Order: sequence, then C-alpha cells, then structure tokens
Amino acid sequence: MTNEPRRYTSGRIAVANLSASIGTLERDRSNGADPEKLLALSKLLFFRGDLLGRIADHDRAEAIANEAVAVAPESAKALFVRAQIAGRFHLFEKAKGLLAHAFMAGYSRQEIDAERAALLQATGHYNEALVLRERLAKRIPGIDTLGSLASLLAEMGDWAAAEVCYADAVAADHGISPFPGGQLLFEWGVSAMRRGDLDRAEALFAHLEVILPQHVPGRGHRAEVALARAKLDVAKALVAPLVEMSDDPEYRAVHAEILNALGDCGAAREEAKCAAEGYKLLLARRPEAYADHAAAFFMGIGNRPKRALELALANFKLRDTPRSRKLLARASHAAEVAPVREVAV
Repeated sequence: MTNEPRRYTSGRIAVANLSASIGTLERDRSNGADPEKLLALSKLLFFRGDLLGRIADHDRAEAIANEAVAVAPESAKALFVRAQIAGRFHLFEKAKGLLAHAFMAGYSRQEIDAERAALLQATGHYNEALVLRERLAKRIPGIDTLGSLASLLAEMGDWAAAEVCYADAVAADHGISPFPGGQLLFEWGVSAMRRGDLDRAEALFAHLEVILPQHVPGRGHRAEVALARAKLDVAKALVAPLVEMSDDPEYRAVHAEILNALGDCGAAREEAKCAAEGYKLLLARRPEAYADHAAAFFMGIGNRPKRALELALANFKLRDTPRSRKLLARASHAAEVAPVREVAV
C-alpha cells in the first residue's frame, strides 16, 4: 500500500527543519527581504498551517504574500499568487479571473493548468478538471500530479481507479521528505472515509501517523474514524491533545462529540461553546472558507440547525458538488425537524 517509513526522514526532524526555515526567512524579512523570499516564507507558513492546524500561520502567510505582491501587483507572478490565495479561501470567481489575467501576462501554462484544475474540481466541474489532471499526470507522472488525479477520481466516485492512482502516486515518490507522502496518505484516508470504508481509512491514517506523527488533520480524522467505530476512548486520546495544539475549532467540535458520546455532557457543552465561538470569529473574517465545516458543526453538536442551513446554502452557492448537495440536504432535514426555538451554544 505504501512505502516503508524508514525511507523517509524522521517526521519530527522534518517539521523542526520546516520551522527553522521559517525562522530564517522571518529574520530575513525583518532585515528587508526581497519579494521572492517573502513569497517563499508565505508558502512555508501556509504549508505549516495546513500540517499543524494553525490558522494563525495561514493569516500570517496571507499578509506576507500580500506584502510581496504589492511591489508589482499586476505582474504575472503576483497575479498567480493572488489567484492561489483566493482559491485557498474559496473565493473561486475571483481566483478564476486572476488566473486568466496571469495567463495573459505570461505566467507558466503548466502551473496555471494545475491551479485551474483545482478550481474546477472544487466547484464541481469534474469533467473539465479531469482533462487537465490527466494531461498533467501524463506529462509529469509524479506524486503531486498522480495524487491530484486520484483525489479527483475519488470525488467523482470512481473508487477503483482512484485506488490504483493513489498507489501509483506513492510509487512515484522517490524523495526522502515525509511531507509529500504524508499529504497523499491523508487525502487517501479522507477519500476512504467519505465512501464509508472506515477500516481502510484507519489503516491509512495509522500509517500517516508513523511517518508524520505531527500531521494534525490526519490525527483529527483518525479520531473521527474511531468515534464512528464506537472506539470512544481511542477517539478521545487522539483528539484531546489537538485542542491545545491547534486554533482550528474543528478539533474542539470533534472533542465535544466524543465527550457527549462518553456521557460527559457538561464538558461536551463547554467544548461546543468554545467551538461555536471559534467558528463565529472565522465566519466573520472568511465566511466562504469555513461555511461547510461550520454547517456540519451547527447541525450536530453545535445545536443550531437553522444557522447550519444558512451556511450549507451559502456553501452550495459557491460550489455545486456532491458533497455540498449532501451537506445541504442534511442541513435542510435537520432544520425541518428542529424545535422552533434554537439554543445557541
């Protein structure tokens, strides 16, 4: 299924090196770094934010990227970076327009095609995305291109083809960094969760923890798998440390669900209140980026089904995908059967 863990650099060492690189670039910035170094710093901060569940890293990454592109905001590179950031925060129409401008300004067609494929996939235009993903994977059959194709095939419901493609992506990874392989295992595990194959998901997340134990989203999803399998003590042990490590309310929400399932209703309510406050702050700043996760929270342990429906509808308007339609259907049902008066947490 996967390469031997020992072929990779230690995950702990790799994360320490990542933070050291960020520290070096931060010092360069304080001494007046050029735009290229600023963009390198932004990229590493975005990556660490994804890896460790740090929204604060994402915020800083965006601010530093904006600082870098302000030097020449209409250059091809600046337009492309602005498109990437817009896409990351689910401002899809803005990202699409910026990519078109970046292409007209002469930016790399290959990089633009990869970003366009991501936007098309995110917004449910799967057939168009498939053309680009297959072309890129054929041109450069590496872990990134094959992994991206696998994730698209999984979203399209072609699980058998996705499994083959994920395996091919792992086989194409000849590096020693655990980061590309770790991210692939995470996406593979998520796809298994979404199709209901919890045993497969657990195996993939367990392997991810071996090669990259600091991967916070992977550990959080593994806790969700344990919760779904009624392994409540395991689920609690997995997610409890993340509540202090990450500023993403998703982990407090999962923790609240686990505590509730364990019968610790008072503690569950307190965690749900903290998660609700976290989502409130995030939605005030980035409503598009967090509408889907917040909707799932508020229709469940967050106990505000009407608010969940509003958020699910907003998410659906951004992207018409099978997942957004399913979320909207669940939220609509929850709102229909909810009491007239909601209790906000």
